[in-house]
Amino acid sequence: PQRFILDNGLTVLLQENHSAPVVALNMWVQVGSIYEGDGEAGISHVYEHMLFKGTMTRGVGEIAQEIEGSGGDINAFTSFDHTVYHITLASRYLDTGLAVMADAIQHSAFDADELRKEQEVVLEEIKRGEDIPSRKLTEALFVTSYQRHPYRRPVIGNEETVKSFSRAQILSFFNTWYVPNNMTLVIAGDFDSLA
Repeated sequence: PQRFILDNGLTVLLQENHSAPVVALNMWVQVGSIYEGDGEAGISHVYEHMLFKGTMTRGVGEIAQEIEGSGGDINAFTSFDHTVYHITLASRYLDTGLAVMADAIQHSAFDADELRKEQEVVLEEIKRGEDIPSRKLTEALFVTSYQRHPYRRPVIGNEETVKSFSRAQILSFFNTWYVPNNMTLVIAGDFDSLA
């Protein structure tokens, strides 16, 4: 792949592949649960949920609607080490995908009411995890194996911390971690990198 570092510090990786008229965009942010303190366990994951909840110019639901209306798919995941936002869509809509990704990453609204709703969604995810034996086993393994390292905590956090997050904490998290020199934009697929 071609690799560039923009003046603002953002790393960009480009990989052309013209075998199908599809393009994938990924924004990798170097922040996950290992960067959280015990009192903020799960904030990376809650933040991931909030990124899709509207911007200054796109209301709640409009981000997904714009991508899906272009025949694409948008989603995200949080790990111990990274949070990744990804869009896959027909290559003719590359500009749409880039515009939506840039807007969500830079201008999310972080509405307090939407935060409360997403906290409830994450709390339900935590409760569902209690009924999945493989998840319980994995959590027990990590707690045993990593008694001091942050890998001991579940990426999703816990009920106490997830309930405690405020809009101010979410904004502080954004200002700390969602800066260009801590992110990598990866574009792969049917596009012309010289255009």
